[in-house]
Amino acid sequence: MLLILGSGDIARRLAWMAAQVEALAVTVAESDVAAHHWPESVECIAASWPDAPWALPPGTHAVVARGHDRDAESLQALLERDVERAYLVASARRARDVLDTLRRALGEHASLRRISSPAGLDLGGQESGAIALSILAEVQWRRCGGTASLRPTSELRESRIAHSASGQRHRACPGKRA
Repeated sequence: MLLILGSGDIARRLAWMAAQVEALAVTVAESDVAAHHWPESVECIAASWPDAPWALPPGTHAVVARGHDRDAESLQALLERDVERAYLVASARRARDVLDTLRRALGEHASLRRISSPAGLDLGGQESGAIALSILAEVQWRRCGGTASLRPTSELRESRIAHSASGQRHRACPGKRA
């Protein structure tokens, strides 16, 4: 199962792409899910995560694409529900901050290794559709066992932060809500 938390541009594009992968059952959860058009095969739940009380089926991969609304809380709730892998849509710096928040809340918990952030394989794109594609590519890569020839963006996070100029402003996250 692929659980998508959020209904912004990246979440919508990801749902449409993921609906084409026959081996994935796709569920989107967000309080405003009814305000958008989704593929017929996608289950839509009008509920705000992490407040939703439901359990996750084994093997669930979950993408947090909520426009940075309650990212750390959402990830913590996913980890507590034994998600197979969680993917956070965020810049490298934002990812570091969210993971630091989780480390303060959970300590150096082993489950933090199940979080990919920034989410996706490093395919080079920065537009919403390219980001969604890179996330779906990482989900598929991890589901199928991965290979050493590809590297998730999360493994490049620190090198990306180190190479960014001091005080550099990053482009607004395309999936961020106004």
